[in-house]
Amino acid sequence: MAKEYEKEILLLIISVAAAGVLFTFRNINFMAKADEGYYLNYAAYIGTKGVLGIPDLFRYYLANHASWIFPNPLRIGFIMFSACWLNLFGSSFMNLAFLSLFSYCLLLAVSFYFAGRYFGNRIASLFTLLLAFSPLYMAMARRALMETTVSLFTILTVWLFLEILRKGSKYKILLFVIIYAFTILIKENVCLLSIFFLFYLLVRRRIFGGGINLSSVLAVTLYPFLIAGIVYVIAAGGIAPVIITAKIILNSPSTNLYAIYFGSGPWYSCLVDFLLLSPWVCILAIVYSFGYLVKDRWQEEVVYFALLSAGLIFLSVFFTKNIRYLITLDVPIRLFAVLMLDELARRFFKKRVFLVLSIAVIAICLFDYLSFYNLFVLQGIYDPVSARLLEARHIIPYR
Repeated sequence: MAKEYEKEILLLIISVAAAGVLFTFRNINFMAKADEGYYLNYAAYIGTKGVLGIPDLFRYYLANHASWIFPNPLRIGFIMFSACWLNLFGSSFMNLAFLSLFSYCLLLAVSFYFAGRYFGNRIASLFTLLLAFSPLYMAMARRALMETTVSLFTILTVWLFLEILRKGSKYKILLFVIIYAFTILIKENVCLLSIFFLFYLLVRRRIFGGGINLSSVLAVTLYPFLIAGIVYVIAAGGIAPVIITAKIILNSPSTNLYAIYFGSGPWYSCLVDFLLLSPWVCILAIVYSFGYLVKDRWQEEVVYFALLSAGLIFLSVFFTKNIRYLITLDVPIRLFAVLMLDELARRFFKKRVFLVLSIAVIAICLFDYLSFYNLFVLQGIYDPVSARLLEARHIIPYR
């Protein structure tokens, strides 16, 4: 694929995918009494009061026990980002949904750029196309929620960490620290990525012989947390509201009845949910992951994303099991699906590999769009918990 057509290809993918989501906007039924309502109220209040209104959010949240099962005010990054967005375009559920769509489009651009650097332009274009038609990402791109925004910055953080391992210049380390700190401010539990980053530093040294330098360790353990912590304390008006809110968040999975009824289950429940959303992609990714274990030579980037996937699944065991909270996992799943298709095409169609690969990816994209439209538009699923997905696929008699 010619390098000069990269921008045109990316623009085409984003335009087609965005149009596919926009086509469904007229069918959205926003949930004013659920998370969407809280995000809109937070953004609207801060849009009016400014940064000085953030302590009020903490006071209201801590004083109202019923609000503890809903989004917490520690998500300062998203609250400020969405407040600025709504100040520009008007305070409404629809405009907050457009922020989700905007983040989704940026996510595709980020994925295309970095995948091209590590896997080549052909794989990058098909991976981005497959990611663009993810039923989960398309569904979240039309809701007044934070999932596409937090996933955008999480994936950017993940790619930037790989960048500083490749060439840890001071500029790249600084950029990583800033983005990671802001990602933590968008959603507090993203800080758990540091466990994966530290683990991968050890694995990398063992498998690929990479060194562990102090700057990399501090970049994932100290600097982002220091920045985020300072912002939390200043914005909340003291350290006490931050600590109390953190305790509420940690206790939430065991006290939230909705989470207990609809967010519990075995560790592999997220894989079942991804199978329900996009069976072909999930099966291809699983086959590729296990098949990669027996290869003679490993590519570092593949090992990196395989361990990231395992880490995300492992960490999900300790929280509410809802794949919209695990939306970032869909990125490596779709990357591995394309790599699996590429291997199959090279083995069975040696002369027209890219053509066959392109046809296969486009076919899956069409299947995934139908899945998205059926589950999230026609059947109106708001929260893609296992029970709702199993009911929608007529596997359990829920109603």
